[in-house]
Amino acid sequence: MRLDQVKAGMPLAKDVYDLHGSVLVRAGVCLTDRHLKALKSWGISEIEIRSPKDQTPKAPHDPATIAEVREPLDAHFSMSNTHHPVVQALYEICLERALARR
Repeated sequence: MRLDQVKAGMPLAKDVYDLHGSVLVRAGVCLTDRHLKALKSWGISEIEIRSPKDQTPKAPHDPATIAEVREPLDAHFSMSNTHHPVVQALYEICLERALARR
């Protein structure tokens, strides 16, 4: 699917790689506006989205768990320009992955 057709909340069907073969976003991640901005800045023009019939809703995490996961992430990103869209997207990806391990 062309990136300009993708909406926030759509889950990736396959990993997204950069030109060097590094994973930018893992399959299964529900894309946010920050992800979409970062993918555009990385020059990604097309991605594969999981079809609605393959989607299973995730249970939301409680605020205490989110706060617990955010604490080390905030420390890790404290020296970064957290207003930059790529840094914001990376933060969100790290947060999603940390929450998925819980």
